[in-house]
Amino acid sequence: MSGKHFLYFMIVLLALMNIGCASTGMKKVEKTGFLGDYSDLKQGGGDQAAYGYSRPGADLSKYDKILIEKVCVCLPGQEENSDLEPILLREFADYYDQAITSAVFDKYKIVDEPGPGVLRVRAAITDVKPASPIINTISSVSPVGITISLATKLVTDKNLGTGEAASEIEILDSVTGERLAADVDRRQGGKMIFRGKWTDTKNAFDHWASRLRIRLESMCSRD
Repeated sequence: MSGKHFLYFMIVLLALMNIGCASTGMKKVEKTGFLGDYSDLKQGGGDQAAYGYSRPGADLSKYDKILIEKVCVCLPGQEENSDLEPILLREFADYYDQAITSAVFDKYKIVDEPGPGVLRVRAAITDVKPASPIINTISSVSPVGITISLATKLVTDKNLGTGEAASEIEILDSVTGERLAADVDRRQGGKMIFRGKWTDTKNAFDHWASRLRIRLESMCSRD
């Protein structure tokens, strides 16, 4: 192997070792109106939701059942997107529904009616963008592509070629309708070769479902 080829091989190897595949949060997040009132949501930091709220002093340990509303698809301005066939959007909603159910079913009884001790969860898919597997792969392994990808990330907050998804979700008391927690978030895929067109989108749904479970646990009194 020539010195030039060996250098190229090492660059590619290092890129593959250091490029993460996990989804990451994004700074630019639009509020669609699904949640209605956004006045109590505060900007999050780190890997928290872009905007979030937890009612001060709320103790969810008194709830042992959960009512999960069907995930709503609310995509303002996406009507002309040819990638988003109705059957595909229904698949996404069903996937998100199942992810939420799987995240909580071992802690809460799943019910279909409001009542005492019942939490109500509302969630919406507010944006989806497909990945470009070819662009993602090239910008993950080619030295020039990696440089362009890094520059794109710095300027636009986007990973080149990866998919994106946005969601709004809230937890309510099913009887009073009182908001106990809410999140507005947007995530993009990590850089990784040979990813499917919608892999990043589904990974985002899994992430939000998992974070919902964590939120529920964190809001239960430990006393």
